[in-house]
Amino acid sequence: MKHFTTISLCCVALAALLVHAEVHAQANTAKQVTGPYVGVAFGPAFGNREIDDSNSRNDERLGRGAKIFGGYQLTENFGVQAGYVRLRELNQNTGSGASLVKQTATGHSTYVAGTARLPLGESFALTGKLGVSFGKVTEVSTATAATQSLLGSKTALLVGTGAEYVLSHNVAFLVELESYGKLSEQVKGNTLTLGTRFTF
Repeated sequence: MKHFTTISLCCVALAALLVHAEVHAQANTAKQVTGPYVGVAFGPAFGNREIDDSNSRNDERLGRGAKIFGGYQLTENFGVQAGYVRLRELNQNTGSGASLVKQTATGHSTYVAGTARLPLGESFALTGKLGVSFGKVTEVSTATAATQSLLGSKTALLVGTGAEYVLSHNVAFLVELESYGKLSEQVKGNTLTLGTRFTF
């Protein structure tokens, strides 16, 4: 997907910039981050249908995503996390050619995952996430028989990557690109979010 590729490049560029700044500004030690935490995040959401259509340009519009999460950082490098994400205005299509119908879908995912982080300097770290997403599409903007086929639920693989800046033991700022796989048989969900984590 065009948006997925563009956003991935943006994440890589942001990570490179932060690494460069951190290497020159900080000693090569990591701040303490272990313990229980909660957080919130917001950003664009995007998805695509699993079946082809003749007008892929209709799939390019970004929606909105919001996430709440919590977990436990077991060590400096590994932890566990659970969360809930809601994805609104996912642009979807049904049909093809002259019968193409464009609508928006609303979905959500409850997930559990293992997390990993690679400290780079005192405050900066690269992050990864792998787990299971329990997705569901609950609304579509038109109520035809074709668009109703977008509804449903699906269990899928959750994959995420990102970066974090640890301000202190209690507060960190995050940027994450996450794929929740299929939310239903025909709809996928992805997000790029900026968030804050509070560690206790």
